[in-house]
Amino acid sequence: AFSVVSKLLSQRKLDLLDELVSAEVLQVLKEKISLLPENHRDALAADIDAIMYTTEGDVRIYYDDDGRKFVSILMRFWYLNGANLPDEVPGETKVFQIVFGDESTKEKRHLLTANYEFQREFTEGAKPDWTITRIEHPRLLE
Repeated sequence: AFSVVSKLLSQRKLDLLDELVSAEVLQVLKEKISLLPENHRDALAADIDAIMYTTEGDVRIYYDDDGRKFVSILMRFWYLNGANLPDEVPGETKVFQIVFGDESTKEKRHLLTANYEFQREFTEGAKPDWTITRIEHPRLLE
């Protein structure tokens, strides 16, 4: 889901995110994406093969005022991206020189981070669909 959503964000295909992302988050994304420079939009895309590490940041089970049961999982992703970003930006980004073939062919990659929160209702009879309720790409999508 992270790879699919990040690519759709990068391509500005926000209308395809209706079923995956909460309406509140989608509204904020529409405003932010329209203001991003192209290189920052390119940096949002995480190819599934470029995801280096994932970890859960927070797992919560809670009930709303109507007694419905929800589970929320915050996932952190580290991924490589070849967008044309300055070496110093974004703040947590590390730059690697990756050599493919011979020494004369170098490709610069950035190690970027993203936080996505997934939520699902577990009340009996509820649809078993996960929804993304938070999307953060530090220093890219602020």
